[in-house]
Amino acid sequence: MPLSVRELNKSTRYQHIVSAAQRLFLKLGLDSVQMQDVANEAEVGIATVFRYFPKKDKLIVAVAIQNLERILPAFEQIAALPKSAYERLEDVLNYLLEDQNSPESNSSKFQEAFESYASFTKEPLPDMDDYIEIQKQISNSLIPIIEDGKKDGSIRTDLSIKEALITIINTFGTFVNNVVLKSSISFKEEDIEPHIQQRVLKEILLSYVRPR
Repeated sequence: MPLSVRELNKSTRYQHIVSAAQRLFLKLGLDSVQMQDVANEAEVGIATVFRYFPKKDKLIVAVAIQNLERILPAFEQIAALPKSAYERLEDVLNYLLEDQNSPESNSSKFQEAFESYASFTKEPLPDMDDYIEIQKQISNSLIPIIEDGKKDGSIRTDLSIKEALITIINTFGTFVNNVVLKSSISFKEEDIEPHIQQRVLKEILLSYVRPR
């Protein structure tokens, strides 16, 4: 059933507040941003912000969920491609590499801040079940690759394919994020450039699953 105008406006306003909050979190840091700052940035009343997000932590998690939701359709599209499991795995790694190196992408910066914030909170953050559910959906979107990898011969048959592929994707995604975030402070002229390290790690991980 189509959304009513009221529901559509509510959804649009919700997304508008979340997007405004993300801009502020990236600019000022999660701890520094106040709910009034978000209301000002979103150009809505403070009561409207609190109607959707009674606590700032709820808003922080909403931004984190929005970041993950952006990835899900891309993974689903790659998993559905008429390619071998190995080729689709390489496409997933290329997507992570291109996405995190894109000048327009701030997802890695926010993700790093969010994970650090969540690890130091005294109380569990609200709506973390929803955040975890999106993570599960992303993992499940890779099932076609995993299942095809068991039978198309493009991936080693002596591996636990699910464990190998999920580990490879998580490892590569974490490394790419880390290199992008720390490139301005961790790499000097004599060091190997971040994009070279990313390419080398991608080849190492892919070579592990190629049939011997």
